[in-house]
Amino acid sequence: MDLHMGCTLWSESGASGSRYTRLDGDVESDVAVVGGGIGGAIAAWEIAERGFEVVVLERHRVGMGSTRGNTGLLQYANDMPLAEMIRVHGRRRAVDFYRRCWEGVSRLRNIAKALPEDVEFAERMSLCYASVPADIPRLKEEARVLIEHGFAAEIVLGRREVRDAFGLDRDAVLVTYGDAEVNPLKLTRDLLAELVRRGAARVFEDTAVVRMDEGERGVVLETDGGRRVKARAAIVATGYGFQRATPLAGVRLGCTYAIATEPVSDLSHWPEGAVVWETARPYLYMRTTPDRRLVIGGLDLPVPDGPRRDRELNIRADKLAELAREVLPGLGTISIAYRWASTFGSTVDGWPIVGLYPGFRRVFCSLGYGGNGTVCYAVAADILARRIAGEDRPEDLMLGPERLSLWRRAARRLSVAVRP
Repeated sequence: MDLHMGCTLWSESGASGSRYTRLDGDVESDVAVVGGGIGGAIAAWEIAERGFEVVVLERHRVGMGSTRGNTGLLQYANDMPLAEMIRVHGRRRAVDFYRRCWEGVSRLRNIAKALPEDVEFAERMSLCYASVPADIPRLKEEARVLIEHGFAAEIVLGRREVRDAFGLDRDAVLVTYGDAEVNPLKLTRDLLAELVRRGAARVFEDTAVVRMDEGERGVVLETDGGRRVKARAAIVATGYGFQRATPLAGVRLGCTYAIATEPVSDLSHWPEGAVVWETARPYLYMRTTPDRRLVIGGLDLPVPDGPRRDRELNIRADKLAELAREVLPGLGTISIAYRWASTFGSTVDGWPIVGLYPGFRRVFCSLGYGGNGTVCYAVAADILARRIAGEDRPEDLMLGPERLSLWRRAARRLSVAVRP
């Protein structure tokens, strides 16, 4: 699958990073991580923190798959608001998931602090504005539910009040605290580089896994070069490419568009210390960077790749800039420096996929599908590192891939029940 088209900000403007060799011999390790993107890097870090040796296998270059198209927003809020998630999953499970994500942001904060290089991690509040006045009751309900369950949130009502407070030309905004932003490619590369420096991990690029087998004592991964990796357990963190290789029920792939502007000389009209998104689906999302660029994304399509995605890049890039100026009229003229389209994935129930790889007992999958994917990878890494260490918790099982089959069967029964 072609995960990107166009020029992404992080890969075009940043340093090239370390290169790792192709695996040219058989190796053994405690844990093998398949995928050298942000999900695999965070998993490798959490596993190494528990004293396990890790081998990371990346079929291309580290961080150059889904990660380079990531816009680096770290939000505990899900594409599915908490109020809606409670209706779908029940109060206890929904609130537990939101708390896990809030803790995931904190975990990423601690990881960033532990790295010797700056990965552009910054604390942020989130501003979710009502896309249209009809969305205001939902925004009020979400604020009430978040506050009721201990999350720091407040709502600002009135077009004049919202504009005076944040510069947004909208009728209402939900303000939440505890989010952040990061350079996702720097985070990925620096995580793996630090693990290698410490002797806790070995990383191999240009090394694709073509076969997995397991026995009573571990797993054996075979690469496209005919090499074998033996490990006690394995984690598959191959991002959105996983769905093409191993289709799972209840997963949807699409594409999202994003732009990064030239550095903006005057950001006085930007709500300082904030990331911005909205109630509409698909939604517009915006942030700034340390070098004073705006990163703006949205206008999603329900197709992950192909001619339609590619031919609409310039049209949708210009539209994103137009929408940003409409929401924040004080921005004035902005010039687009980078524009790209990226594949993304979501699940029917709003949760990531974390658990045993179908058909295996020692191979796990870590798939941070959803708008807060990086945060979900932090949640997944903690769960899987504990499971590999023998610290299972019953509540960890709720994110497993088998739940999606139940959703599909329920949908089929419902369609039969309502069929005329």
